[in-house]
Amino acid sequence: MKTKKILSALIAASITAASLPLAACASGEGFIMLSAPYASGEKLWETDYQSYSRILARYADDKTPIPMSKYYDGRIFATVPEENAGREIEAFVADEATFTDMPDESNESYYDYRTMCTVAEKFVIMGDDKGRARPYDNITRAEAAAVVMRMIGVSKDGNGGFNDVKPGDWFAGAVAAAKDHGVIAGEPDGNFYPQRNVSREEFTAMTARALAAAGIRNEIAPASVDDVREITGIEDADKISDWALGAYAAIQNYNIRDQELGEYDVEVQGYPAVDYAYPQNFATRKEAAELLCRVMDNFQNYPSETAVKYGFDKAMPVIDGSTSTYPFTEAVYSNLFYAGMYHKDKPLSHSKSHASYERLINGEVDMLFASVYPASDVLELAKEKGVELELIPIAYDAMIFFTNADNPAENLTKEQITNIYVDNAYENWNEIGGPDALLYPYCRNNDSGSHAQMEKHFLNGHEINEKIRNETTSISMSNVLTDVMYAETAEPKGYALGYSIYYYFNNMDVFYDTHTRLKLLSIDGISPTDETIADGTYPLANNTYIVMLKSQPENSPARKMAEFMLTEAGQACVKEAGYGPLKPVN
Repeated sequence: MKTKKILSALIAASITAASLPLAACASGEGFIMLSAPYASGEKLWETDYQSYSRILARYADDKTPIPMSKYYDGRIFATVPEENAGREIEAFVADEATFTDMPDESNESYYDYRTMCTVAEKFVIMGDDKGRARPYDNITRAEAAAVVMRMIGVSKDGNGGFNDVKPGDWFAGAVAAAKDHGVIAGEPDGNFYPQRNVSREEFTAMTARALAAAGIRNEIAPASVDDVREITGIEDADKISDWALGAYAAIQNYNIRDQELGEYDVEVQGYPAVDYAYPQNFATRKEAAELLCRVMDNFQNYPSETAVKYGFDKAMPVIDGSTSTYPFTEAVYSNLFYAGMYHKDKPLSHSKSHASYERLINGEVDMLFASVYPASDVLELAKEKGVELELIPIAYDAMIFFTNADNPAENLTKEQITNIYVDNAYENWNEIGGPDALLYPYCRNNDSGSHAQMEKHFLNGHEINEKIRNETTSISMSNVLTDVMYAETAEPKGYALGYSIYYYFNNMDVFYDTHTRLKLLSIDGISPTDETIADGTYPLANNTYIVMLKSQPENSPARKMAEFMLTEAGQACVKEAGYGPLKPVN
């Protein structure tokens, strides 16, 4: 029996493509984005998810499928070679695929075949001449070139200029296109070696280069072993060849990997899972299919109707901010784009407060999400550089002080906080209305956003007391939480004191159990709550801001983001980020 043909039944009538191209930033040189409305998409989501998962785009004239396509927010989107700009596209549901060597569902290998079926339904990986998937066979260089170029919809005549590739070879067109687009280079002897097996790192590099050529991922940048280990969690990143490190960083945690149990961990009382890339191992057809399936599902980042309305399909602002405000960046990307968490322009993290302000002042970023007012040295730097900062409130937040959950103390006055951190005036909690227990005050480093809050509310032009600064400085927002947790002592009895930002404290409960192990102190008799922060009765209430240079043009992406964040959809992002919306959100 031959492999079932993956032809398709059109569910909706032919649909004309939208204005072309939608966004130059969403495509590489020679590629564009097309889109068209597709009314049946949401109905399929609700009634037939299996069919929904097989929605693709195809050209309306000759019904050629477009693998790099997705349904999202009422439209079908596709990334295609620019030469197809004038062609209409339409949505269709691909037939379910199968292979002649596929076992039934009771076999433990069934789901390996299902992965290959998923990629076959996207017209990227096909069976052999007998309709077999052969998932555990190694994939050759010829096959690898064919599948990655099918993925981005490119082929051409010729042999790519390789001695061992003939124009009549089934893979010649893919190899020629791959060389043209910088996906392959061949060997110094002028050969491609099409039948040689591909290593995992070679296939990863070919995939990353193809995605970059189509503008789906950013150009591959140099990356270090430490970069790759941090981004991907791969333990053996030092075994990856230097030329492939950038590709692993671009593919992020979707790389081919094996998961194994590590050494026994006393703290967790178990054997933690550890990921290994084994980059020089040959890639199997199944592993290639898994990688392609993941990147096609997650790296196509098409814009929502709202993103188009604000021009974010053409350009997103370059965003930075404090550690605590990274959830804002995650929320806006995930709500504005399909698979926005993996959008090519989304930063992998935020800088710390001070560093992000420096980047803004130096013109390296367009805007910040900032939970604190700029510190005095930031304002001095802005003045020195001849620029002026503009702060636009988008959410509620507040500075908070906390101690160990076992501490009976309930309240501090603003005067007491100043006395603690400027003068180191108290050694015992009983001097400020608490129990008979030693007081261990923790502070933050001077270039942190929390220190800027201390300057604003308590320091009155002074520095944190030298003894406190030298002995109990927490170097990050998360460290101050854990430092205070573990500073509690039994003999002699003592409790710690720390400070941070209200919504960061709440959001970190899932990681550090802050609500159980720590407790918030009231300030001048008012406890920090959503209500007291929103109505301003809590003395240390303030806002979270979008910060930009006042010189930002009127319709720049940064100003459009500020405008968006004050809409109902933007305030929903505020709530999703775990902060207090300025306006009611349904």
